[in-house]
Amino acid sequence: MLGRLRILGLIGGAVAGIIAVSSGLAAPDAPDPIIQAMHSELSRSSARLHLDNFEAPYFISYRLTDLKTVALHATYGALTSSGGERYRALAVDVRVGSYKVDNTTDDESVFYNPRNDDSYQYERRYAAIENDTAALRQDLWLLTDYRYKQALEQFVAKRGGQIQKVEKPDNPDDFSPAPAVNVIEPIDTLAIDRKRWENIVRAISARFRKDSLIYDSDVDYVAVAQTRYLLTSEKTQLRTSMHNYSLSISAEARADDGMPLTLETVYKSHHLATMPDSSSLAHAADSLIDLLLALRLAPVMEPYTGPAIIRHGASGVFFHEALGHRLEGHRTRREAEGHTFKDKINTRIIPDFLTVVDDPTLTTAAGTELYGQYNYDEEGVKSSRTLLVDKGILRSFLMCRTPIKGINVSNGHGRADIWSDPVSRMGSLFVSADQPVSYNDLKAKLLDACRKGGKEYGLVFEDIASGETNTSSYGVQTLRVRPRVVKKVYVSDGHEELVRGVELIGTPLAVLESIQAASDDPGVFNGVCGAESGWVPVSAIAPSVLIGEIEVQKSDRNLKRGPILPPPLHDPGK
Repeated sequence: MLGRLRILGLIGGAVAGIIAVSSGLAAPDAPDPIIQAMHSELSRSSARLHLDNFEAPYFISYRLTDLKTVALHATYGALTSSGGERYRALAVDVRVGSYKVDNTTDDESVFYNPRNDDSYQYERRYAAIENDTAALRQDLWLLTDYRYKQALEQFVAKRGGQIQKVEKPDNPDDFSPAPAVNVIEPIDTLAIDRKRWENIVRAISARFRKDSLIYDSDVDYVAVAQTRYLLTSEKTQLRTSMHNYSLSISAEARADDGMPLTLETVYKSHHLATMPDSSSLAHAADSLIDLLLALRLAPVMEPYTGPAIIRHGASGVFFHEALGHRLEGHRTRREAEGHTFKDKINTRIIPDFLTVVDDPTLTTAAGTELYGQYNYDEEGVKSSRTLLVDKGILRSFLMCRTPIKGINVSNGHGRADIWSDPVSRMGSLFVSADQPVSYNDLKAKLLDACRKGGKEYGLVFEDIASGETNTSSYGVQTLRVRPRVVKKVYVSDGHEELVRGVELIGTPLAVLESIQAASDDPGVFNGVCGAESGWVPVSAIAPSVLIGEIEVQKSDRNLKRGPILPPPLHDPGK
C-alpha cells in the first residue's frame, strides 16, 4: 500500500447568488424519503435475496452520500470558474457466509476477474438526486444484485484458495458485529455568499500580479455540504451531516537554473466561521510571495545524512507517514503487507518518551480546528479515542470491523470515501512527549549533535507539502516526504540558510528510532489522506522533534528554461 497525504479540493458545475442548499428536511424527526427508500429495499433484500443452491446474505449495508458543492477558482485577479455540483453516491456491501468466515479476503488478487466487463457500471454508482423513492429503490436494487452475485463468486473463490494455504490456528474472524445505532441528525443548509467569496478569491489572486518572477498562481475556494446515510441489516440507521471548507493559495516560479518551485498555503475547516478573513488571506498571499522569491535565490541542497529538526505541523505529516499507516490494523492480516508491527503488542516500537493517540472525537487542538474530526465512521461505529503507543510501547491498532489477532472489535476507525469499502484509517493522530523542551533548547541539541558528529550544519524542516510511504511486502519499506521549506543551521554561529530541491527519505523504523527529543510546541496539520479506501479528511498534531540522523536527496525536478518574454504587465516594451 502506498499511503499519500496531501490537500485535495473538489470542483464542479453551476449555481448562483447566495447558495442555500437543503434537502427540505427541517427537523430530525421529519419523514425522510431517502431513508424510506433505503429501508424498504434493505428489508426486501434481507428477506428474499437468495440464489438457489447458494448462500443467502448474512449482512447487507447501504451507504448513500448526498453532496452539494460550491467551487470558485481565480488566477491573476480574475475568476476562471465559479460553479458547483450536486450528486448522490451509492455504496452497497453484501456479505455471504458468516461473521467468522465470509466472502472477504486478505489476498486482493484472488478476486480479479478480467471477464467482469460490467463492473464499471457499479464501481461508482450515482443515485437520483430527486427524492423519488421508486428511482432510489431501482438504483439500490441493481447495485445490491450485483454485489450479491459478486460476493458469491468471491466466497467460492475463497474456498478454492484454501486448498493451497496452510491453516493458521489463530485465524481471526472475517467480520465483527457492531451495536446498532439509530441517529438521525438535522440536515444543515450550505449557505455561501457567492459574490463575497468571488470578490475575496479574485482580490487574493490579484496580489500575484505585482511580481514578474511569479509566472503562475491560483486561489481555490471549495465548500461542500455532505449528508451521509447508512442503513444495515443489523438495524443501524444513521444520518449525519457535515460541511467541509477549503481554501488554497498557490504560486509557481523558476530559479535561474530552471528548477520549478511551487508553494501552497491551505486552510481546511468544517465551519465557515473558522475560515480566515480577507485580511489574513492577503497577508498569507504576501508571505507566500516573499518566500517563493527567496527560494529562487536559495542554493540547491546537496545529499546529506545527519541530525535534523522537523518543526511542529510538519512533524505531524512525518508521524502520519512513518508510523500512522503501520498502525492501521487491517494491514496485519494481508499477506502482501510488510507487517511492521504485527505481534508487537506490549513491545517498544518508538522511543519511550513518546505517546501516540488517535482521537477523532476532538474538535480542536492547539487553538486550531481539527479536520480529522468525525462522530461515526463509515461502518456506523461511533468514533473513539484510541491509545496506540504508550511511552513507546505499542498498545493497540486502529480498527475497523475487520478483526485481527488479539483485537476482535472496531474502535470506530473504519473509514472510506463515498464509494470505497471502509478499512482502518487515521482520524486525528496526536503525538506527545514526556519532559519536552523549549524549541530553543531543541535547536541547541541539534547543534550539539552536529558537533559530536562532525557536521558543519544540521537541517530544519519548517514545512512539509506531502508524503508517502510503502507498507507492503513488495519492494522496500520506505518513507518519502516532500518539504516546502528547509533551512541549514550552521554550527559555527547558528545562522540559518534557506535551501531548495530537498526530499527526506529513509526507512521508517530507523528514522523513528533516531528521534532524540521533542519540544513543547504542538502544531496541527490538516489535510486529506489517500489510501486503498480513498481520500479522507485527517489531522496530525505533533511537536517539533529532533532526529539524530536523517537522509535527504535532491528532489526529482525537471529543469527547464522559463518563459522567454516577461509577463505582459511587466514588459516595458508592451
